Amino acid sequence: MKLYTATAMREVDRIAIEEMGVPSLSLMENAAQAVAGALARTVPEKLAGRVVILCGKGNNGGDGMAVARLLAGMGYSPTAWLAVPPEVLSGDARVQFDSLGPAMVSWRSAAESPDELKDALSTADLVVDALLGTGLGGPVRAPYLELVRAVNESPAFVAAVDIPSGMAGDSLQPIGEAVRANLTLTLALPKPCLYIREGAAFAGTVQVLDIGIPPEAAARVEPVAEALDDAWARPFFGPREAGTHKGKAGRVLLVAGSVGKSGAAALAARGALRAGAGLVTVACPVSAQPVVAASLPEVMTIPLPETREGTVSMDALMPILEACATADAVGMGPGLGDVPEALALCRELYRRITRPAVVDADALNAFAGRADELRDRGDARILTPHPGEMGRLVGRTASEVVSKRFDLAPEKAEAWGTVVLLKGYRTLVASAGRAWRLNLSGGPHMAGPGFGDVLTGVAAAILARGVEPFDAAALAAWWHGAAADAAYQALGGYGLLASECADGLPLVEGTLRAGAPHGPRP
Repeated sequence: MKLYTATAMREVDRIAIEEMGVPSLSLMENAAQAVAGALARTVPEKLAGRVVILCGKGNNGGDGMAVARLLAGMGYSPTAWLAVPPEVLSGDARVQFDSLGPAMVSWRSAAESPDELKDALSTADLVVDALLGTGLGGPVRAPYLELVRAVNESPAFVAAVDIPSGMAGDSLQPIGEAVRANLTLTLALPKPCLYIREGAAFAGTVQVLDIGIPPEAAARVEPVAEALDDAWARPFFGPREAGTHKGKAGRVLLVAGSVGKSGAAALAARGALRAGAGLVTVACPVSAQPVVAASLPEVMTIPLPETREGTVSMDALMPILEACATADAVGMGPGLGDVPEALALCRELYRRITRPAVVDADALNAFAGRADELRDRGDARILTPHPGEMGRLVGRTASEVVSKRFDLAPEKAEAWGTVVLLKGYRTLVASAGRAWRLNLSGGPHMAGPGFGDVLTGVAAAILARGVEPFDAAALAAWWHGAAADAAYQALGGYGLLASECADGLPLVEGTLRAGAPHGPRP
């Protein structure tokens, strides 16, 4: 699903109206019909009760007044509450206001009857927010601020038209006060502010409504991002060719684990196997090898020379490079440890591995304070930092990374010539010269140990099939989150294990493959 800024949406409107001759009032009517229809399908029981529609002075308010008229025509009894005096309305919004009387739609002034409005909101079954729309450029101000606060105090179900009032359509930064909607009915094109983690809590469930914008108009603007959902992922899941054997399903080498952290290697291997890799080999310190081998009998292991601390030593360099010769993709970092020799080995492997590789955990920490060296690489690289690891790479705190991530991840992907998968709720995936991608799967049930290790294995398995790195990283992020969602739904609690997330991968694949077009896919 492509995501578009409010600025892009305004350009689409301009093209449709000025160049293609679509009357602006027709678009407003289409929008109102789409909103009224969506409400009737989604919350008919709320529409049957007391309905308050809050209308601003612009096009969003015009949409709201048109919705009130249409709902009245459907047999409901909404009341339109105007945030401004009718005399300041103009353009299409004024046309919609003038249509309320002939349609016998009740309207009230919020400024003239604040106590009555407060009572109406306290007893409403449904509140429709049509106050501000996407044009807000800063914090919401009076008189709208008081209305936003009043809506949030109401016990009613809240549906926002286009975006919740108080949110800025072009902003990807944390927002101030805004309507907390249960449902957002966004018009024509999906906006990123509704899907990022800062906005998702305000938007609730999001539906994208067709309002009759000509496809040719939308095709003339570029998306700012792409949201990863099951529709995006489905084409990657198809049946294997009948003659597929394990050697053709992808060979993954994982350089992972140390004494006391063998579980990280085992989880990465489990993720790779559950993601369909045909052959998975774990290269780990000799002392950790028996634990890894015993934990997952389907995995092959290579015991490596180790340091006194039980981490891989520099003597492991050549055995690892030799193993890479038969691998299709490599995953490195989970559980390797942060002793200097292990970190030095990670840097050398990063430069010399001539296979696509996923780089995580301690293999990323190896470049703390020397991130410019990430440009010196042997082949394609997917970096999978969480905010703390990214902060160590770029000299920022984790909170700074989170607040700047929409600039930081694309900037560093460009500078390092890598794919950057910045983990967290609504994981961000960036690659040079490409619109960034936002993952919509996963959630707080993944707040536990080992999930990142599983992700490393999943991404390596997808790379091993020959999927290009940006798609591989994006697919890994979505699939990993979707598998955790499936496991969480089955178990019903927050005690989800990373291994259970890995075990959910085939379930998600099978579900999507059942609806995928027939024929082999990567």
